Amino acid sequence: MTPQEIANILEEHEKWLSRAHSGSRANLARANLSGFTLEKVNLKSAKLSGANLQKTILVGSNLSHTDLFCAVLDGADLRDADLQNADLRGASIRNVAFKGANLVGADFRGGTLMFGTDDDEGQRDGPTSNQQGADLSYSAMPNASLAGAQLAGANLSGVNLRKADLKGADLSGCILVEADLSGADLQDANLSGALLDNTIMKHANLSGANLTGCDLSGADVTGANMVRNEDSLPFEVREILNMHYIWIREDGRLGDRAILKNADLSYIDLAAVNLSGADLHGANMSGANLSNVLLVMSDLSSTNLKGANLSGATLEGVNLALADMTDADLSHAVIGPVDLKDQKGRLTGRKWPANLSGAKLVNANLKDADLQNANLAGADLTGADFSGADLSNANLTDAVFKTEQLSVAKSNGKTDKN
Repeated sequence: MTPQEIANILEEHEKWLSRAHSGSRANLARANLSGFTLEKVNLKSAKLSGANLQKTILVGSNLSHTDLFCAVLDGADLRDADLQNADLRGASIRNVAFKGANLVGADFRGGTLMFGTDDDEGQRDGPTSNQQGADLSYSAMPNASLAGAQLAGANLSGVNLRKADLKGADLSGCILVEADLSGADLQDANLSGALLDNTIMKHANLSGANLTGCDLSGADVTGANMVRNEDSLPFEVREILNMHYIWIREDGRLGDRAILKNADLSYIDLAAVNLSGADLHGANMSGANLSNVLLVMSDLSSTNLKGANLSGATLEGVNLALADMTDADLSHAVIGPVDLKDQKGRLTGRKWPANLSGAKLVNANLKDADLQNANLAGADLTGADFSGADLSNANLTDAVFKTEQLSVAKSNGKTDKN
C-alpha cells in the first residue's frame, strides 16, 4: 500500500466520520503501516485488526472505538492519543509510549485473529493469537487514563504506570513483574491472581481493590492505601460475616458464629464492627482497619496483624497467642480481662485475662492501652511504645523489652523476677 493510498483512505474516513455521502470507513486490516507518521490523524472507529503498526507515530491521534484486534504496535508512539473503548484484544504492544494517552474502557484481553483473505502484499500468514492477554511489556504509560480498562491476563512486565488512572480496571491474572505503579489510582480495580514480583506500588491507591490470590510479599507497597471494604471480599466470606452479625444481634438465637480460620482479610475495613466470639485463628489481617472493633473473647491466635489499626478496639479476654502485631496501632485499646458469668448471666467472680503469650509486638503503638492482667509471657515487645499504658498485674515473664520502655507506662506488670 502506497503512502498516497493511505492518505486517500484517511481522507475518505474523515468524510465518513462527518457523515458526508461520499466517504467510507477506513479498512486497514492487516495493512503494513510500520514506521509511518500518522500524527493527530482521526481514525476513530476505523478497522485496523491485525495491522502492522510497529514504530508508527500516532501522537495525539484519535483511535477511540477503533478495531485494533491483534494489531502489532511494538515501539509505536501513542503519546496523548485517544484510545477510549478501543479493541486491543490480543494486540502486541511492547515498548510503546502511552504517556498522557486516554485508554478509558480499552480492551486488552486475549484474542485470536483468523485471516480469511490475503493481506495487501498478497501474503496469508497463520492466525495471530495471544489468548493470554495483550503484551504491553516495558511500555511507557505514566499518567495514562485506564479507568475501566479490560487488562485481564495482559503482560505488563516492566511497564511504567506511574500515576496512571486504573480505577475499576480489570487486571486479573496480569503479569506485573517489575512494573512501576507508584502513585497509581487502583481504586476498586480487580487484581485477583495478578503476579506482583518486584512490583513498585509506592503511595498507590488500592482502596477497594480485589487482591485475592495476590502475593504482596515481593511488592513495594510503602505508603499505599490498601484498605478495602467488605464488598471486595469473596461471597462466602461476606455471608459468614453477615451471619455473625445476626448471631451477635440475636444473642445467639439466630445466625452463626463466624469461623474464618486462615482467611484473607488483609487491608479490610471492619472499623467499629462487632466480631466478638469470632474464630479468626491464623487469618491474614495485615493492614486491616479494625479501629474501635469489638473482639471480646475472640480467637486471633497466630493471626497476621502486621500494620493493622486496632486503635480503640475492645479486646477483652481475646486470644492473641503467637499473633504477629508488628507495627500495629493498639493505642487506647482495651485488652483487659472479662468478668465471667454463669449460664444465668450471674457474675462468678472469675476473670478471663487476654492471652498475648508469644505474640510479636515489635514497634507496636500501645499508648494508653489497657493491658491489665494480660498474659504477655514470651512476647516480643522490642521497640513497643507503652506511654500511659496500664500493665497492672500483666504477666511479662520471659518477654523481650527494655526497662526504659516500661518507665513511661502508667503501671508496670509482673516478671519472673518480681
